[in-house]
Amino acid sequence: MSRHLFVEKMLTNKSLLLLLSALFLAVLPSTAFADSGHNTYQYLVGVDPLCSLAPSACPDIIGAPNGDTVAVAGQGTFDIRSMVATGDGTFVHKMADGTVRASGTWQATRLLAFHSFGSGSVQGLPSNFVGGLALIQVTLKVHDQPVFNAVLKIGCELGNPPGGIHEGVELTVLGAGINFNEKVSGSTLFILQ
Repeated sequence: MSRHLFVEKMLTNKSLLLLLSALFLAVLPSTAFADSGHNTYQYLVGVDPLCSLAPSACPDIIGAPNGDTVAVAGQGTFDIRSMVATGDGTFVHKMADGTVRASGTWQATRLLAFHSFGSGSVQGLPSNFVGGLALIQVTLKVHDQPVFNAVLKIGCELGNPPGGIHEGVELTVLGAGINFNEKVSGSTLFILQ
């Protein structure tokens, strides 16, 4: 590997770590990067059975400061001890005028962090329905070709969430200069396995 590529890779990795640290610390300053206790969770983002809850439950839609939106749907699992995440889904990126800029799939590559807010039994739901905040690294693909790495932030308001947490997702696209962090609609859920 050339010195230039090595330095570029190191800067990219440092940038990713710095971005993730800032994202997580800004939201939950006293959170550990993974809760102890139960290991495996399923996550649902704008997919059935959430779609039956409300017309705006599926897919999850988030906006960017420039007016663009991205619709995200998918599901998978993660293990908080090994920090392994699996799963996939779809995305559609629209410009502010509604023109589709890109569409494709996303694939989970690893769990970066998770904090549980506790059981949904507080809201009268099954005890294995859990609120929380997860950061999952994903690869965005167009025509099955990887185009960007991103961080999918999934928030579920069940249990006892701290102030400032919102139901839905955010998508930070690394190296693209655009971050989707303004909730429009959608529902999410973590299910303790």
